[in-house]
Amino acid sequence: MRETPTRARVNIALTGPAELARDEVNDRFPFREKQQLVRLGLAYALRLNLEPVRDAHFGRAGDGQNMNVGSFDPSGELFELVRAFHPDQRNVAEVAETLMSLGLVRLAEDIRNSEVSRIADILYSGNEPA
Repeated sequence: MRETPTRARVNIALTGPAELARDEVNDRFPFREKQQLVRLGLAYALRLNLEPVRDAHFGRAGDGQNMNVGSFDPSGELFELVRAFHPDQRNVAEVAETLMSLGLVRLAEDIRNSEVSRIADILYSGNEPA
């Protein structure tokens, strides 16, 4: 029997660098709720096929915004999407937590480098993973 993401983890959190990146992205694309920006970071990471790897530059999850899994993904659809991209990973909430931080950091970097200047660039540009 497969463990559901909400039972695997109660909370997910950004790293410190990802929280700084989230605020930087918010300066360019102001959203009403910060969780929307975090979801955008997750989507960006999935779009770029970033690998959910926590290397030495990743930071520590929990140094940034902390979110309840149920409020971040009330329907469970985001976690199912993450599972579709990473079916070999057991803890889908941890994968989502990793990707949302990596995606925000990468998005802020791409905004600084003028590779992203509009939301449409996130959806339709030719950005490829590094």
